[in-house]
Amino acid sequence: MAAIQSAEQEHPVPAFGWAARDQSGVLSPFNFSRRATGETDVKFKVLYCGICHSDLHMIKNEWGTSTYPLVPGHEIVGQVTEVGSQVTRFNPGDRVGVGCIVASCRSCDNCIDDLENYCPKYTLTYSGLSSDGTITYGGYSDVMVCDEHFVLRIPDALPLHSAAPLRR
Repeated sequence: MAAIQSAEQEHPVPAFGWAARDQSGVLSPFNFSRRATGETDVKFKVLYCGICHSDLHMIKNEWGTSTYPLVPGHEIVGQVTEVGSQVTRFNPGDRVGVGCIVASCRSCDNCIDDLENYCPKYTLTYSGLSSDGTITYGGYSDVMVCDEHFVLRIPDALPLHSAAPLRR
């Protein structure tokens, strides 16, 4: 696995968010980057993000697993701005959401049965490590890039501000 790189140099898509720098519980402005939209990725503008009690635990490192800087938020909704060349389920303008997992091995029995939360190699939306060794950052930000497998469509009848706390 690659060494953890600094947030400013790891990827080409500029992003802005609110990050905890330590376990004080204080969030401050944070400039970082997201990866370029890959062949199976969906890029979207984050419009709303729920605030979950697990975010508060992670901000303060109460479970002992936090990686700083930490951009929390795993109840994310927004509008698609770009899709990769192999994306089949989404188009620019679609309303979408992402939950607490953004990657998994996609080949173990659990993944095959759509139970990625039991995958021994799943990647959390934030404070996790991507396959390239970079830290994952959550939805307290302005933009998100995620594999389409972990993106959900938000029905037009559901107001986006109400959809953020819902997840897969």
